[in-house]
Amino acid sequence: MDRLFKLSSIALAIFASASPALASTESSAGDQYVEAVDEFMQDSALNALFVIDTRSRTRTTGKPGGSNGDRWSRLNYSAYNAILDFSSGYHEGWLGADLAGYYSGDLYNESLQGDDGYLCNEISTCSNLDWGAGEGEQLKIYKAALKFKSDEDFNARFGMLQSGGNGTIGNVWSFVPGTYRGFELNGKVGEFNLSYFGADQFTAPWLLSEDDYAPPSWSDTSWSYIHSLGVNRQITEALYFQLGIGQATGVTYSSNPSEENDNTSYKTYLKYQHSENTILAADFYGVNDDVKYDGLGYHAGLSLQQSFGQFSWMSELRYTDTDNRADFVPRTIHTYGMTNGTWSQYWDALSDWNKAGEIAWYNRVSYEQGNGWSYYLGLGYGTGSDSSASGASGDWDYESEYAVNATIAYSLQSGALKGATIRLHGTVLERDEYSGANDADETDLRFQVLIPYSFM
Repeated sequence: MDRLFKLSSIALAIFASASPALASTESSAGDQYVEAVDEFMQDSALNALFVIDTRSRTRTTGKPGGSNGDRWSRLNYSAYNAILDFSSGYHEGWLGADLAGYYSGDLYNESLQGDDGYLCNEISTCSNLDWGAGEGEQLKIYKAALKFKSDEDFNARFGMLQSGGNGTIGNVWSFVPGTYRGFELNGKVGEFNLSYFGADQFTAPWLLSEDDYAPPSWSDTSWSYIHSLGVNRQITEALYFQLGIGQATGVTYSSNPSEENDNTSYKTYLKYQHSENTILAADFYGVNDDVKYDGLGYHAGLSLQQSFGQFSWMSELRYTDTDNRADFVPRTIHTYGMTNGTWSQYWDALSDWNKAGEIAWYNRVSYEQGNGWSYYLGLGYGTGSDSSASGASGDWDYESEYAVNATIAYSLQSGALKGATIRLHGTVLERDEYSGANDADETDLRFQVLIPYSFM
């Protein structure tokens, strides 16, 4: 299998031999070389994105030397990413290559500090999942893949890549996605779009090696192979569906090092466009994991999106449960930052809204001013979580929770830096803990600058 993935080095060689400009017609390699390079570069894209992320996230438990209920800044930093992404055209209509990388670092860091450096902020590269923000190598190649296609009915990618998302395997995101070592096949059969994705290795965006999962004992997880089969179809002009099934083999968690497990994941998604302004959707994502859930754990959700001119309203309802009443995470391998799933709902409201027995409801009202300014205000509420006293388990022990979040953003509307955006986002999360449980309230304030640029 390793021989297969050495193809990614060919992609690097192809990229190194190419230039953003078309080849000179006086090339010493001859006219055929010029025609090949010109064809390869046709429809190519070279895009850059520079990001500054400044953040202060507080918590009311775990303050070093403090007491339960003391609020403190666990994360307090400003970090940057310089991202470059190249995607080629197809040579002779069938062969191409993609290559992307990013350089990262901290402008300042006053986060929690331990023996192994600052707490990982997931923006700059880290030594492991817990510690070492800004430590070590700052450059990461997160995509290096060959791609193939046959007309419009089949395409494939091999190398260091990301999932296309048709199935149960998704991408772990920071400002860049994580990296799978694997392949994806996509084909059209009649009106159905089929995808198969497989990988034998993964690194989160902020980690450089799969070995970086091991130092924190909680994240020391091994697995052999992860794969997924997905199908989707536009049934009618208004109705769309997606189905997926996936599996991770040889999964061994640090909590049960003697038990090797094969996990199975399931995805169903249905979207109905009732009118130009109204969209309804239903989503289910489940994982059968005998170690973490003693069987099945799942999210089930309903979504409504409604637009009223410049205003829009999003309302989403979610129910979570697991066979052993543990917290659920919608990915085939339970460990944080080690692969991801394709659950559709994301509220950017600090909590994962994933306690066993919890029913959560989130509403957001957005306004697009039309001159580059945009705003939204959201409110989430969850209740019904099982308590640890009754046998439930998870990161926190609370009966209910609510969050208020809001964003103000401005994007340039014209010029060379069109699309450059500044964004201020804040969240307040409050929880009603069970008697005797640690406080679990949090706040988050985040200011971001995003500057895109297209070279080709």
